[in-house]
Amino acid sequence: MLSEKSYLELMVPFYQFVKKNVYKVTDDLWYYGTGEACHWAVQSNFNVAGALAVLATTKEDIPIDKAECMDLALKLFRYNLATHKTGSMNCTCGDQWGGSWITVLGLERMISGQLAMEPFFTAEDKENFRKLRFFEANWLVSDYETVAGMRGDSGKNKPESNYWNGSFIYRCAMDFPDAPEREIWLNKACELLLNAINIPEDAASVKKFRGKELYFWQTTGFNFTPEYSLDHHRYMNIGYSVITLSHAAYLYAYCLDRRVEFPAEAQHHVKDLWEVVKKFIFPDGRLLRIGGDTRARYTYCQAYLLPILQMVQQLFGDQDAAAFEAGMLKTMKHEKSYNTDGSFFGTRLAAMAEQSYYYYTRLESDPFAVLGTGAYWRRNHQLLQPEDDRTAQPDAWHAPFHDSAMVKTEKTVRSVTRRGGGGMVVLNLPLDSSDLAEWGGNGFAKVCGHKVVPIDEETGFLKVFDGGFIDCAKVKWWEIEPWGEGEGQFIFAESRYACAALPDGKTLVVLEKLSALKAHSLFSLRTAVWQIPNDLHNECRRTFKGENFSRELARLENAGVIDTNSKWLNVDDKVSVVLGYGADTLKLHAPAEPLVGIKIYPRIKSLYVDEICADVQFSPRKRFMPGEVMADTGYATVSDVTAAAGMPCTVERVAAPEELRAVHVTGQDGKKWLFAANFGDESVEWEGQTIPAGECILLEK
Repeated sequence: MLSEKSYLELMVPFYQFVKKNVYKVTDDLWYYGTGEACHWAVQSNFNVAGALAVLATTKEDIPIDKAECMDLALKLFRYNLATHKTGSMNCTCGDQWGGSWITVLGLERMISGQLAMEPFFTAEDKENFRKLRFFEANWLVSDYETVAGMRGDSGKNKPESNYWNGSFIYRCAMDFPDAPEREIWLNKACELLLNAINIPEDAASVKKFRGKELYFWQTTGFNFTPEYSLDHHRYMNIGYSVITLSHAAYLYAYCLDRRVEFPAEAQHHVKDLWEVVKKFIFPDGRLLRIGGDTRARYTYCQAYLLPILQMVQQLFGDQDAAAFEAGMLKTMKHEKSYNTDGSFFGTRLAAMAEQSYYYYTRLESDPFAVLGTGAYWRRNHQLLQPEDDRTAQPDAWHAPFHDSAMVKTEKTVRSVTRRGGGGMVVLNLPLDSSDLAEWGGNGFAKVCGHKVVPIDEETGFLKVFDGGFIDCAKVKWWEIEPWGEGEGQFIFAESRYACAALPDGKTLVVLEKLSALKAHSLFSLRTAVWQIPNDLHNECRRTFKGENFSRELARLENAGVIDTNSKWLNVDDKVSVVLGYGADTLKLHAPAEPLVGIKIYPRIKSLYVDEICADVQFSPRKRFMPGEVMADTGYATVSDVTAAAGMPCTVERVAAPEELRAVHVTGQDGKKWLFAANFGDESVEWEGQTIPAGECILLEK
C-alpha cells in the first residue's frame, strides 16, 4: 500500500549521505555539494533543503533527530538566501547567484519543502526570502523574453523553462497579493504558461485567458509538434516532456496546499501531453525513451516523473499512475539496495563521483527532492492505490517530424526514431523487461572516432499501419573533435537504413548500409549492434544462448569479443537477435568498462552494456576510402521468445538491383514477408513495384 512511509523508507538512509556531503561556512550557513553560484549547485542545495524539511516534519516514527534535520534544512536554505544577489555574501566560487532563465528552478522543485519549512522561518528568513522572490519575479518580467519554437536548434524551444518561470511568478502573485507589481506578474505568468505546452493550432485559437484570446498570447511559435513530440536538445526528447509536466505538478501541489486556484493557463494542454507521455512508461514506471537520452541513464528525467504520477491521480483520477508510482518506488529501492552509504547511485555512478563531484552530488539530490514531494503529497492528500490486475493495453503513436513510431501489444513494444539523442534508434523488447532498453543509437553500426556524432537528414520516410510500421532514412557521421593540431572537422560517412515492425507483434527487421564519404580511420567499428544493459537493475547477470552456444556474462566481466558461431542469440528467454547477412556469425562484446556515456561529457559513463554484433573491428589499421562500403547488414529481432524455441525466424537476403536491399522474413504468425529498401538516389522498378529513392516497401508473400 502506498503511503508516506513508502517514501520515508527511501529518504531516511539518504540523510546519512547528506551529512557527509554538507559543508559549514558559518554556524548558520551550510551548503550541500559544491556551494557554487552555477545553477546545478544552487538547485541541488534547494533540493536537499526542501526534502530535509519534509523529513523533519513527518509525524511518523523515523530513526533520525527531527530537530537536527530541520536545523540542517534551514542552514542550507539560508546559505542560498545569503548568497543570492539580494544577499550579503558570495558562494564558494566568489560570485552570487540569481537573475537568469534557470535561477528559480530549485525553488520550484522544493515547493513542498518550502511549505514544510515556513512555520520555522524567522522574521529575518521571511524578509530575505521575500526580497529574493521579488527580485527574481521582476527580473523575469523585465529580462526574460517569452519565446517558443518547435526545433531544438532554434534557440526558442523552451517549454520547461517557460513553465517553471511562469509558475514562480504566479506563486509570487498569490503569496503577495498587495505587491504593486501583482498584475504585471500575473500577465507575464499567463504568457509564459501558455507558451510552455503549446502546439501549432494554438496560434488560431480564440479560447480566452485573462480576457484575451489564446492567439494573442502566442509569441514566436510553438514548442511541441501536433503529435506532442518534443525536439528539446534537438532530438525526440520524452525526458523533457516529463520535466515540463513535472512543473505543472509542482504548481498544482502548491495550489492545493495554499487553497488557491490552479489557473486555466497552467492547465493548458497538460492532459493532452500527459496522455502522450503515458504511452512512454513501462508498466514498472520506468520511462520508455524511444528517442533516446543524452544524460546519465535512469536518473534526472526519470526522477521527475514521480510528481506527475501523483498529480494525474488527483487531477484526472488516473488509476494507471498509481501502479507506475509503486513501480518507480520499487525500482529506486532496488538500486538503493546496492549502496552502503545511503546514496541512490553510489555503486553504478562511482566513477562519476570522482570525475565530477559537482555533477554527481546534483544527480543524487534529484531523487531525494522528488521523494520529499511524494512524501508530503501522500501525507496531506488522498491519492489512489495500485490495482493488482492491471495489464498493459495495445497502443500506437507516431510523429512525422522525428520519423518516430511506436507500437505496443499487451506484451511487447517496438519503436524507431530517426531524430534521436544518439542518432537513429530502434527498440524491441517485452514490456515487462524495461531493464533491457538502451537507446544510445541501438540497432545500428557503432562508428567510433574522436567524438563522432550523427547528423540526421531533415526528412525520412515513415509509414504506419495496423500493428506495425516501416521506416527508411539516412544520417551522416561527423567527427567534431579531432586531436591533430590544425586538423579539420569532417563529415566522413553516411548510413542509409530501413526497419520494419511486422504485424505479428514481435518481429522488427533492420537493414543498414554504411559508406565512407572521405578517407578516414576509426577507433572501432561494430555493426548491427544490439545493446543489452547488464547492470544493477538485472542483478548484473545476462544469459546468452544460440545454436550450440551458451554463456553467462557478468557486469564488467571484460570477456572481450566472443564469436558465438551462431546466427541467432537469445537473451534471458526474452528477446532474440537473428542475423540475416553482413557477417557469418553473431559476436558478443563484453567490454572492460561501461560504454554508455553522457553526450556532452562522453568520458563520464552511467550504464554497463554488453553488445550483440554482426562484426567487430577495433582500431582498424586500414583507411576507409571514399565510396567504400564500411558495413552492409540485415537482421531481425524477436521479443517475447525463449531460447528453447530455437531460431525464431529466418532472414534471407533476396537478389535485387545494386541500390536495393531486400530480405524475406518469416514472422511469428507464420506469414512470410518481403521487405525492401531503396538506398540509392533514384527510383527503382523491381518486382512490379516502384520504390522511390529513400523509401521502402513491406509485402506479404
